[in-house]
Amino acid sequence: MRIPSALFASALTCIAIAAPPAVAQQAAAPAAQAQAAVQINSSAIGGVVTSRFGPEAGVWVIAETTDLPGKFAKIVVTDERGRYVVPELPAASYKVWLRGYGLVDSPKVDAKPGMNLNLTAVIAPTPKDAAQVYPPMYWYSMVKIPDANQFPTPGANPIRTQGQYVDMTLFNGCGNCHQLGNFTTRTIPSDLAHLSVQGAWDQRVQQGQAGRNMVTALAATLSIPSGGQLAALVDWTTRIQKGEYPAATPARPTGVERNVVVTVRDWGDPKMYVHDLIASDKRNPTVNAYGPLYGATELSSPWVPVLDPVKNVKSQLTLPLLDREGTPSSAAANPVLASWRYFGNEKIWTSQQNSHSDTMDQDGRVWWVSQIRSPQNPPAYCSKGAGNPSADYYAQDQKQGNPGDFTQNSRQVTFYDQKTQKFGMVDICFNAQHLNFAEDANNTLWIGGNSGGNRGVVGWVNTKLFLATGDANKSQGWAPIVVDTSGNGKVDAFVDQGQPNDGTKDTRVPIGFYAISYDPSDGSIWGSVNAFPGKIVKFIPGSNPPYTSLSEIYNVPMPAYGLRGTDVDRNGVVWVSTASGQMGAFDRRKCKGPLNGPGTDQGNMCPEGWSFYQIPGPGFQGVAGAAEAPYYTWVDQRNILGLGPNTPLATGNDSDAILAVVDGKVIDLRIPYPMGYFAKWIDGRIDDPNAGWKGRAIWTSAGTRAPWMQEGIDAPAPGAPGKTPASPYVYEIQVRPDPLAL
Repeated sequence: MRIPSALFASALTCIAIAAPPAVAQQAAAPAAQAQAAVQINSSAIGGVVTSRFGPEAGVWVIAETTDLPGKFAKIVVTDERGRYVVPELPAASYKVWLRGYGLVDSPKVDAKPGMNLNLTAVIAPTPKDAAQVYPPMYWYSMVKIPDANQFPTPGANPIRTQGQYVDMTLFNGCGNCHQLGNFTTRTIPSDLAHLSVQGAWDQRVQQGQAGRNMVTALAATLSIPSGGQLAALVDWTTRIQKGEYPAATPARPTGVERNVVVTVRDWGDPKMYVHDLIASDKRNPTVNAYGPLYGATELSSPWVPVLDPVKNVKSQLTLPLLDREGTPSSAAANPVLASWRYFGNEKIWTSQQNSHSDTMDQDGRVWWVSQIRSPQNPPAYCSKGAGNPSADYYAQDQKQGNPGDFTQNSRQVTFYDQKTQKFGMVDICFNAQHLNFAEDANNTLWIGGNSGGNRGVVGWVNTKLFLATGDANKSQGWAPIVVDTSGNGKVDAFVDQGQPNDGTKDTRVPIGFYAISYDPSDGSIWGSVNAFPGKIVKFIPGSNPPYTSLSEIYNVPMPAYGLRGTDVDRNGVVWVSTASGQMGAFDRRKCKGPLNGPGTDQGNMCPEGWSFYQIPGPGFQGVAGAAEAPYYTWVDQRNILGLGPNTPLATGNDSDAILAVVDGKVIDLRIPYPMGYFAKWIDGRIDDPNAGWKGRAIWTSAGTRAPWMQEGIDAPAPGAPGKTPASPYVYEIQVRPDPLAL
């Protein structure tokens, strides 16, 4: 039931849009009394937020300046009496305003640190006005998902279930590159407004260098009787144009959610995007204290952004190439199919380096998986008989693609020494996607390639040996995914999955890791596999890898499905996020049945090891679970955020939030500005272990491939792009003891 607009204001105490967050949590104390309790210092702005209903609890206060070298904004939440403190502000002039559920954005007020500033919240005149600042999942959940009886679809590559369709469209299709449900995706842009909604969607999915990918993803669903995803998007946008808005209403922040402090800075420029960033060494997050942050720009740029968060200064580094002339560019694989309003026919993605992910070692060196040569030119030591034990065991000397082709996961390793300001390169034989260090004497760098077939291996680099000798051949190794289907507890001769097996042989499974994580409880390596319904793999190197390396495969049990980034806590529990709207944990210690032997290559053992935690928010009609599919999961092993050791965090890509499992419940650390928060990685750092909450933070970057979709600094409406295209942002997220802590 929808409440008529004329009754909205008088009904505020009765409806979820304003009542639970805006009224029920308000204290009886008058604003003047609350103001007297707000203590600030010379680097803070504080005061009380009220509306005509009294103090407003759980409202965001945003302070933004353009006086610093880069964009800077800090965001806090009001307490139960409407009080707020924006702490630790650099000296500058700020615009301060309010955003919250049940409200429309308040007018911006000029302020400087050291000021007491009371603010007036503006109650939204209608539910539709209030919904403009809802997280995008509330809007995207309005999309109509094809009924379960429309699956499986016909054809050579059928979509077998409704869940697989959701996974394809929300998670591993459009939703793994940019938000769905934000202002840009739910509206038709002005340059296409002259077309029908169908015509506008036909045109917009071809625009820019992602056009071919978008068209391919949509085409994969056309065999569905209802018309597939494109028809669903056209219907969704049409209904929004006619005035429909979300039926569900988010709750305002409560409890620890009100203790969040978010600092936003920009880096890079609108023509590039940042996939990942790194701030410290996860094994010892005090490394690189107060130092620069480094990004990875994947397809978009040959250079990576660097941010000095102390001085708020951004710069860049161009990653090196081993063979500049022969290394293909991402531009070759990403043509512009149709001109667009942002950059016309310009190819803005022109990276030979294709740096996907980065990490940091014990000495502050930054390590990237980054292309340095052509996929047509693997080193001789990748072949059997050239002296590398891994090559003798399972060679990785295949040329990939055709001459001049760009191959997505054909990357090697590049590193940068902050002390000497010099680069180095390691020419590895295997494909590379993500990387993480082990806690061992060799500072082993483990690398997953996200590649199947004969490229499905787990790789490693002994960085201690390489830094001492520069010998890439002797410093690297890899092993295929081999499951102990013979059941004797050791590696035997193996056959490929699907080939005849007399029971005495092990089985090689042709999969590769997307995410890769070190398990500090036993030294094993865990990886994720995206193929529906998703699986995790435990890789056990053994005493003499690759000859002693075995793997165990665990499928995500239905009704959960779909996963991407995963991580491991210090107890060996693997944490995942799913396309079915949960965060999940797998604890191998709970397994009751055999984990090796015939059939274990199928991955169907130990469903009892899984636990799931529902992500808050609405779901699609007729589909269980929230319409949210976090891109990556990261475990705060060292209690950097203050929510407890081993707290799992996930990037709430359609929630504009970081999600965390605390006391068995998923909480929502919302990033309300700029709307369009879409992270692909999380890192943490402790700058000063004696400084309390102020000396520690987690860091993320806006990982969307479409930064221009983000809310602009000159946005004409909440969440809308402005005339000035937005750059990728960096988010510093902290949790203080209470909403008024300085």
